[in-house]
Amino acid sequence: MNAHDIALPWAALLGAVIGVLLFGPLRRWVLTLRRTLQQRRRQRGAQRRGAGPLLLIFATLHPAPWLLLVGLPYAAYALWADPLRALWASVLGGAILVPAGVVLYEAWHRRRVTAPRRSVPGSPDE
Repeated sequence: MNAHDIALPWAALLGAVIGVLLFGPLRRWVLTLRRTLQQRRRQRGAQRRGAGPLLLIFATLHPAPWLLLVGLPYAAYALWADPLRALWASVLGGAILVPAGVVLYEAWHRRRVTAPRRSVPGSPDE
C-alpha cells in the first residue's frame, strides 16, 4: 500500500467539501439569473430596455460564472497534466458528485411532494 492509496479517500473528501462550498453560490446565481430573466420577459418596452445593462453587469461581475469558466478548465488541466492524476481525479470526482447528488435529491423530493396522493381504501377521502 503506497501513499497514493492512503490519500485517495482524503482527496475525495476534500473534493466533496469543495463541491459543497461551491454549490451554494452557483445554485443561488443560477436561480437569481433565472428569476431575473423571467421578470424581464414579463416587462414591456422601456422597462425591458433599461434592465439589459443591469442584467449584463450581474451576469459578469458575480463570481459564479467565473468559477465555472476558469475553475473547470483548470481542474481538467490539473487532472491530465499532473503526475498525481489519481488524487486530482478524486478531488474533482468529489467536487462533482456532491452537487450532482444534491440536484438529484432535490428533483426526487420535489417530484414526491408535488405528486398526487393516492387514496387509501377505507379512508374518509373516498
